[in-house]
Amino acid sequence: MACICFLRLSMTFLLVHSSYAIPERPRKIRGQDTAELMKEIKDLQHSQKVLQEEIANLRRSMIAVEEMVTSSLPEDCSVSRARGSWASTAYVKPPGLSPRRVKCDQLDSGGGWTVMLARQYSQHPVDFNATWQQYKEGFGDITGEFWIGNEVLHALTKEVPHQLRALLTDWDGNLKTATWKYFKVGSEGDGYRLGVGDYQKGNEGSEAGDALRHHNNHTFSTHDRDGDADENHCARLHGGGWWYFRCYTANPTGKALLSHEEHVAGMIWRPIDTKKSLKSITMMIRPILARN
Repeated sequence: MACICFLRLSMTFLLVHSSYAIPERPRKIRGQDTAELMKEIKDLQHSQKVLQEEIANLRRSMIAVEEMVTSSLPEDCSVSRARGSWASTAYVKPPGLSPRRVKCDQLDSGGGWTVMLARQYSQHPVDFNATWQQYKEGFGDITGEFWIGNEVLHALTKEVPHQLRALLTDWDGNLKTATWKYFKVGSEGDGYRLGVGDYQKGNEGSEAGDALRHHNNHTFSTHDRDGDADENHCARLHGGGWWYFRCYTANPTGKALLSHEEHVAGMIWRPIDTKKSLKSITMMIRPILARN
């Protein structure tokens, strides 16, 4: 009985495994196979070359489109307004600089104003005690408080005559304005020297007083670069970046206080009040020949 079972198991084993083919030895590649393989390699190399050329063409097309879009961007808010836009922001390309989004005022005095500085009441105010590099590049949020950047101011005003307008609001809600028919910012090599003048005294909309005459023809200062003529470091003393001299009659980048409390480092405009800080300040520029 044991022998029969063993034979049955042996036969089953043979039947099961007889269906498996014995692996063939690797065959040698013949000349014809080598030729076919080389052809496939050449075809792949050609396809790769075609793909690389298509990628290069696509990159060139993308660069061309980018250049076309960039060249069509307005330089500032005045050009945006001239093209029919009433938007409060615009994507612009100042001369020699990369594109960026800026805040516009398209309503005040005919519109076309590019906002350079915005200060306003906030429970989380932007710190304007910033570095030279920050003031150079600009900082803050164009939907709130910000400085547009000294490089932008220089790029916009170095060749095209500009005017400057300031809107100042106190803690009682009183709005006063000031306008200058001349505004220019020098290069970084010249310390971003301020040129401002031709204050529109007596004109409607210029009742805030000329607080910038004291700062005319002076270089910019920050807490890490002292450019003022005072024995003290004005930027460190008054907490902002500005065209300080000895030290200021206008300090729009000073500390944002939560009331009209008196503070030497506050947002002061001395022709309005020599000690009390303002609630909000907006300063904006526009080419002289822009729509008025």
